Amino acid sequence: MEQTNFDEQIEKRNTGSVKWDGLPSLYGSDELIPMWVADMDVRPPHHLTERLTRRAATGHFGYSMFEDEAKQAILHWFQKRYDIPVKAESILYSSGVVPGLAHTLLALTEPDDQIIIQTPVYPPFHQIIESNQRQIVENPLLLEGETYRTDFALLAQQMQSAQMMILCSPHNPSGKVFSKEELSQIVELAKQHDVYLVSDEIHADLVYKGSAHTPILAFDYEKLILVSAPSKTFNIPGLYASYLIVPDLSIRQRIEKVQQRHFVHPNALASTAITAAYGDAMSEQWLSQLLVYLEGNRDHAVQRIRQEMPKLEVVVPEATFLLWIDFKALELDNKTRADWLVKEAKLALTHGSSFGSGGETFERLNIGCPRAQLDQALDRLSTAYQRFWIH
Repeated sequence: MEQTNFDEQIEKRNTGSVKWDGLPSLYGSDELIPMWVADMDVRPPHHLTERLTRRAATGHFGYSMFEDEAKQAILHWFQKRYDIPVKAESILYSSGVVPGLAHTLLALTEPDDQIIIQTPVYPPFHQIIESNQRQIVENPLLLEGETYRTDFALLAQQMQSAQMMILCSPHNPSGKVFSKEELSQIVELAKQHDVYLVSDEIHADLVYKGSAHTPILAFDYEKLILVSAPSKTFNIPGLYASYLIVPDLSIRQRIEKVQQRHFVHPNALASTAITAAYGDAMSEQWLSQLLVYLEGNRDHAVQRIRQEMPKLEVVVPEATFLLWIDFKALELDNKTRADWLVKEAKLALTHGSSFGSGGETFERLNIGCPRAQLDQALDRLSTAYQRFWIH
């Protein structure tokens, strides 16, 4: 089995990278280490890059179909990895997970309808609801010790008047993996109150030892929609090779009508990317190595923060390459803390306030990078932290 060198440091400046080249416009400085947006600083699998290169070399960049080979690769992945049967006709292409969520929202709900989200949660969840004139209903996750749990008593009340719930499973930013029992309870409440349940499962493959992801499609309810992509798993988010799995025909047709209004079509490389990511045996080999490396990064970062910055509290993720760190001990307001991170720590992190209720004192740090880069970032944070308490 070919070993991947995840310690390789890749130069991504001057490549049009939002993460690196966007620093001056987004954070006011290009001297920062970008540990914010959720893409990794590792190379995608070699076989995937090779397939895309061969596809590009054909010189065919006309309007493209969502190829059956890509759908078959999705079926293969769900069957092999999760023992979930998926029918090819239930799969729709989407030009990104967030557009897929937005189109589903538009297709199945009306203005002023209530949409439940579990805060703190990925900022675009808030944006697609508000920008489309729906009402956000926050079901705050309850932080108990090192993990979050669902407030089922509150959720049961909220389901009575809601039309849809959007899940983030595994959860971003906390890295929580919902147990099968938790998901079963959520599905049962949705069934009871006739609520659409839409599950963003883009981090599903990035689950660490001791936890197991259960796709929402494991449950029997016609109003389930799964939205995902190989983009986080294989570090290809810029290809916008995403999909929805919508088992119910009438629901699928309603979503397709909205997609048609918004002219959703696959880009020329999307099907090739999905096929190479999900259909090649080398993908799982590469992913197993990545998970070992990321888990090492997670444990290393948590240990360093707890030893060197004990007043900060870390939620240890069960999945994703994201660390959710509570800075409340610094007693700084959001703007002051953001300025402190840029000016004193020379770091670009994702500020917790954008994730909604419960995120106000947190920062999200991306550990999907070479260990040397992670250590450099932690060195800067530790130095700024020590200096803060001296002053």
